[in-house]
Amino acid sequence: MKIQVIFLLLSTIVICLATHGFCIGPITNSRCKCVKVLSRFIPPKRYQQINIFHQGSYCRKVEIVITLKNGKKVCINPEAQWVNRIISFLNKRAERSNEVITEESSTQ
Repeated sequence: MKIQVIFLLLSTIVICLATHGFCIGPITNSRCKCVKVLSRFIPPKRYQQINIFHQGSYCRKVEIVITLKNGKKVCINPEAQWVNRIISFLNKRAERSNEVITEESSTQ
């Protein structure tokens, strides 16, 4: 009798884990913002806004969405070289502007 209870318990756990795993995958992937990503270069003068969505419970990959000045949203490949260069440039520019704000506030 004891072996039957243990077997029933183990099989219930396995079924629950299997069902949970099958449900999480498609739901998680369906919440990603980007279905198709582009790797071709887009000139920065066409950008209105850049959004970076980090990996999380909603999507298992990093997503970068550029909103163009015409309002169109484009998903770009975060692993493309030109993307990394632009992001590092924007980070450096943001750091410089923060330093300027810090210096200005300390002199007042």
